[in-house]
Amino acid sequence: MASTFFRRLSKATPVSFGGQPKSTFGAIAAVTGGISYLYYYNSPNLAHLEEVKVEGSPKVALNPDKWIEFKLQDTARVSHNTHLFRFSFDPAAKLGLDIASCIITRAPIGQDAEGKTKYVVRPYTPISDPDSKGYFDLLIKVYPEGKMSQHFATLKSGDVVEVKGPIEKLRYSPNMKKHIGMISGGTGITPMLQVIEAILKNPDDNTQVSLLYANVSPDDILLKQKLDFLAASHPNLKIFYTVDNPSKNWKGGSGYISKDMVVKGLPGPSDDTLILVNVNL
Repeated sequence: MASTFFRRLSKATPVSFGGQPKSTFGAIAAVTGGISYLYYYNSPNLAHLEEVKVEGSPKVALNPDKWIEFKLQDTARVSHNTHLFRFSFDPAAKLGLDIASCIITRAPIGQDAEGKTKYVVRPYTPISDPDSKGYFDLLIKVYPEGKMSQHFATLKSGDVVEVKGPIEKLRYSPNMKKHIGMISGGTGITPMLQVIEAILKNPDDNTQVSLLYANVSPDDILLKQKLDFLAASHPNLKIFYTVDNPSKNWKGGSGYISKDMVVKGLPGPSDDTLILVNVNL
């Protein structure tokens, strides 16, 4: 069953990122790539959302204070350098990931001068439904110089990865804002997808969502088939794609996300709007 899932999902997830991550995100009007950010803009200030504790939570697999081993159940190649990884745990438990949160992974990379184990540590956002029990899925691009992604590429079914978390970036609640705008690039789409799916699967959530999604080329657009399906079946989701290197028949935007794209494609500042930014090319 898992193998069937991965075959279907890999076909529906064309990914082909090229090269190393681009330069760091500079301003809301010009996305050039870089490490991940997830902020909200609620006029007039830009700020982090604070974590909110909720009591009475169901049984969860994650522990924010302890490294837990999760066993690799299955893998699938999505492109020449991008892979899907499914990790399993207690089928009666949820992962314990809130919407737009990420997990922290670590892997040993030798020893220091005192003989103690050295680790590489990296955050990832699962693409599986946070309500799923017994498993979570990661979509990872394997960089030539990426110590953690190269470690993932060597894993075989039955191997384990140490995970800690969750690290919460946004505590979403239905209808918390009338309109949410999103700026994303590359693999930065993963937490955005969590928010989008949480909104769309709730019939009582009337939030409007506008997404500006930047990539290197049309072939690099992660999860495009799924995003297009969601937009076509939900009128409250609007998506605009832009790429650095458009193909001959490309009908979306060209170049980095510009001020004009932001003004035309995202909601204006108000007490009832929210802008999320997450870029990782």
